[in-house]
Amino acid sequence: MRNSIPLHDLKQEHHSLADELCRNLGRVIGSGKFVLGPELAAFESELARYLGLSHVLGVNSGTDALLLGLKALGIGPGDEVITTPFTFFATAGAIVQTGATPVFADIEPRTLCLSAETCKAAITGRTKAVLLVHIFGHCTDVNRFLELCSQHDLVLVEDAAQAIGSSWQSRRLGSFGQVSAFSFYPTKNLAALGDGGAIATSNPEIAREIRLLRSHGRDENGHYISWGHNSRLDEIQAAFLRTKLNRLDSDNALRRALAVRYDEALSSLVRIVRGADGCESNYHQYGILTPKRDELRRFLADNGVETGCYYRNPVHYEPILAGKRPKLPVAEQACCEILTLPIRPSLTDSEQKKVISLVRHFFSRND
Repeated sequence: MRNSIPLHDLKQEHHSLADELCRNLGRVIGSGKFVLGPELAAFESELARYLGLSHVLGVNSGTDALLLGLKALGIGPGDEVITTPFTFFATAGAIVQTGATPVFADIEPRTLCLSAETCKAAITGRTKAVLLVHIFGHCTDVNRFLELCSQHDLVLVEDAAQAIGSSWQSRRLGSFGQVSAFSFYPTKNLAALGDGGAIATSNPEIAREIRLLRSHGRDENGHYISWGHNSRLDEIQAAFLRTKLNRLDSDNALRRALAVRYDEALSSLVRIVRGADGCESNYHQYGILTPKRDELRRFLADNGVETGCYYRNPVHYEPILAGKRPKLPVAEQACCEILTLPIRPSLTDSEQKKVISLVRHFFSRND
């Protein structure tokens, strides 16, 4: 059956912005500046102000944001970086591409974010950093990781690819780590019309290193002083993102309102993925956990509702990383039970009521 309620509806969500985005495109074309121009500079400044940080650097993608951020911190061969196995593969891939080794620790059953206890147990003499992923826009108790990193002289890196606009104790996620990475992939809460990403930091030396890394190692005098990459957020995407940044908080508020209604209707039927107390999530995804995940997903699909399944396999099960697999039972169970329901800002009341009704009907007939 055709999806009458899609998980994402990018056409609908861009409809009201079409005229402004076209004007942005015309402005950039008229300027004749397409790379490292005034639109990117303005977007970087506006996003830095939004996050409460000194520096934001636009790059090609969220993956590059992780990779260049890690490299700017000096992480490389011989180092270990502790992270979660319940994440998109790019989190681990960026670590490996620096020459460092990802070390996977288990997650919390409520937040599905990295557990401080399992992280602490994974620290060795080679550990250089903790890469904390704010999955689905939720976070764990960030203070515990700040304390842990301080006690063991580790660098904290935030993978905030899914968490723009989320906060911990009223402070924006992405403002806690020495470096934070954001993604503007088209399905993200702040979405480009293609790939895009950004790195945030309060450290001017790290920011300078990232500027070198994203432009082949070329300094402000035109000299190549390090081996870098070609990774710049282009002017067209920056112009689009400036428009969308103005709507981010209102769009996230719509997502939170949808989440409240889901919570009220479904909390007695499934486990709901939530942030730690003190987290205000952007609800990039609305995640539920049930042993009947696959049957529920088929039932919803048969009735026109598209769902997501992030992630079917923990990262340490992927063939390229599969060797000696650590036992990470919470993450492994989550991968078997996770399902995400539509929570886009364009979701109508009637659409959400249909999703809720179908989920409730499924469980009533399967009791």
